[in-house]
Amino acid sequence: MNTARRLIAAALLATAASAHADQGVSMAWTYRDFTTWDLFGSTTVHNQTPGNGFTYSDLILTAPASNGQAGAGFAPAAITLDFNQAFAFDFHFFIPVSQDLRGDGLTFTLTQATGVGGTGSGLGYEGMSSASVAFAIDTFHFQGEPVSPSLQILTGGSVTPLAATETGLGDAIRDPDFQWYASVHYTPSGNSDNTGTLTGTIEHLNHGSFSVSAQVNFDQLGLVGTPVFYGFTAANGAASDGHFVTSAMAVPEPGSWAMILAGLGCLGLIARRRGMR
Repeated sequence: MNTARRLIAAALLATAASAHADQGVSMAWTYRDFTTWDLFGSTTVHNQTPGNGFTYSDLILTAPASNGQAGAGFAPAAITLDFNQAFAFDFHFFIPVSQDLRGDGLTFTLTQATGVGGTGSGLGYEGMSSASVAFAIDTFHFQGEPVSPSLQILTGGSVTPLAATETGLGDAIRDPDFQWYASVHYTPSGNSDNTGTLTGTIEHLNHGSFSVSAQVNFDQLGLVGTPVFYGFTAANGAASDGHFVTSAMAVPEPGSWAMILAGLGCLGLIARRRGMR
């Protein structure tokens, strides 16, 4: 990943409009060392400090130019969520540019049991615990499915979506210079029934914002009153896309401040796009 992209990622990291929920985890605001996570299937981690003032941890769910992979990475400690209260998670992801067929996609997953699911259109999620829910960025479709890239809400280890949004992005989902900021927000019904609206959103400096929402009953899923693991899955099949989730931490070194300031020059652009909300 080049220096320009890293600096933009740092700017996005500093300005991401994470929801002010009482529960959840920000992986965009707070550095995560993915070497401490539980890894499954094809997943590897690459940490580096390239001398631009930041340390990076890249969770590589599927490796670029490799077919038929499925990978997953989950935080090692489960958390407790009250599904009658709001929660939010956020992260940065990117898919490197490739000349090959685009596919198949990645998910952010909440699950009772960790592991990895199927390759290809399984997104590394299909076949996982029935006590699970996922926000999917699906980048491949068969006839009759939502046109990719699409955003989907999945449950129960199934890749048949509860809801889907077609983004119309095409290969723009692969961007060599800018990362995507993604967030998952939950708004409870207010009826103390462990039911509410789950919304997944992706945002980009140049390509805009896209969201998908679905009503989810966490009691029916079997996630109420049990610790929940959070993490990511991804897969490819005939396609050979790499799927990366990345986290950054500022560690200024002598001579790096000019580069940091150059990256932070993007703040004004991002603030204007968001209307300083």
